[in-house]
Amino acid sequence: MLIIILVLFMLNLKSLLSAITLVCTLCAATEMPRDYYPDNLEGRSKEDLKTELHKLIKVHTRIEYGSKGTWVVFRESDIREDGTIWDMYSNATRYFPYSGAHRDMNIEHSVPKSWWGDDYPYTVDASFDLHHLVPSDADANSAKSNYALGEVDGTPKFDNGVSKVGKAKGYSHNVFEPADQYKGDFARMYMYFVTCYQDYTWVSSGPIMFTTGAYPTLNEYSRNLLLKWHRQDPVSIKEINRNDAVYRHQNNRNPFIDYPHLAEHIWGDRTEYAFKFNGDAVAVPKLNVKSGDIISLGSESLGSSHTLPFTLKGENITTDIDVTVVDEAGNFSIATTTLSKQEVMSSQGVTIAIDYHPVAYGTHTAQLRLSSADFPDDVVLQLRGLCMNKTPLIVYVDNLKSSYKRTDADVTLALRNCNEAVTWYIDGTRISGNIFSPSQLAEGMHTIDFKTAGISGRVRVSITK
Repeated sequence: MLIIILVLFMLNLKSLLSAITLVCTLCAATEMPRDYYPDNLEGRSKEDLKTELHKLIKVHTRIEYGSKGTWVVFRESDIREDGTIWDMYSNATRYFPYSGAHRDMNIEHSVPKSWWGDDYPYTVDASFDLHHLVPSDADANSAKSNYALGEVDGTPKFDNGVSKVGKAKGYSHNVFEPADQYKGDFARMYMYFVTCYQDYTWVSSGPIMFTTGAYPTLNEYSRNLLLKWHRQDPVSIKEINRNDAVYRHQNNRNPFIDYPHLAEHIWGDRTEYAFKFNGDAVAVPKLNVKSGDIISLGSESLGSSHTLPFTLKGENITTDIDVTVVDEAGNFSIATTTLSKQEVMSSQGVTIAIDYHPVAYGTHTAQLRLSSADFPDDVVLQLRGLCMNKTPLIVYVDNLKSSYKRTDADVTLALRNCNEAVTWYIDGTRISGNIFSPSQLAEGMHTIDFKTAGISGRVRVSITK
């Protein structure tokens, strides 16, 4: 009787543990903090969206590599409901030891660390990043080597029922092919990786999949492969739980698990649509200008002004655009402050007049800022103008010869045809009293610079014995 009761108790305990595990899994699946992701991700696509994600996820905590760091996290991030280690490289059943690492397993860099040239003792953030570090069967890890991802053609060189290694379809290089149930996992790891570390330079076998540069960072081969796997193997509860576990320790997330459609907006079939958290497809607003473009107003004399017509055209504009000039000096102005979406979207666009009325001599700069709810960031254009006399002012340096002996007397420097205050420099050092002293200079060529509020110039003088 005692045995029967004990068996029934164990069965009920197992059911209770299963129920607790299910509840914990469902809770973990809802852990994703929406406030981790800034609102300004919306409205972006392609390189712009990828770079904003890069700024977000590159800031994270580095976890110590090895049994006292990485393996501690693995006990949360890579454990099955039955307590076994979740190994995406083999079907071997293994349990975590009392502490430290499992002797038959490795810490596997899903993206090979040789691709960014790091070696032990590791110094580069990517070598510690748990969003792509996983526990792996040692034999499978060894067979995988530093090969790129791919689909094996013909008879594999290695096949343990989960991992395959062999020649890639249509390529001469060897590849590692995970099981179908994990292909999406690896795809999203790689998408995270080339976003977080888009500023790395790729070496070894890295260029088989990656291109150096912020965008697209995935070449055509890897882009097609990863998107295919990403679509065929959607995000699983296992991935969600792992993302949450890594986040608790590393303090950053894999956005491609939280919002799988990000991949389509960056590399896939939604690149012409703006990202929305809710998955809506909204066409990307476009203008015929971009931030950083320069609008040159040319030159103008002091006390005069002229206007430059500037035409703005757009596509997929849904709200009016506010236009402002940011110019503390007051050299530029516009009369129009709001452009209707209908005007901007019209076939001829809308023309505004930019007025240049310099209040002082010199080169002038300002900003023309375009603001709209359609744009995640303001579009900021650079205004440029030059103010000078209508008749060029010709000035001379009085009392100065081209060559002096060190024994020659001092010279008082002065400008002819100029009534402005002058600052003088010899070899970059400002001099006082406008006095040029040959005796204070070494033999050779020397540079004399002069500057006023409106003009500047330079002469060269030789000093001999």
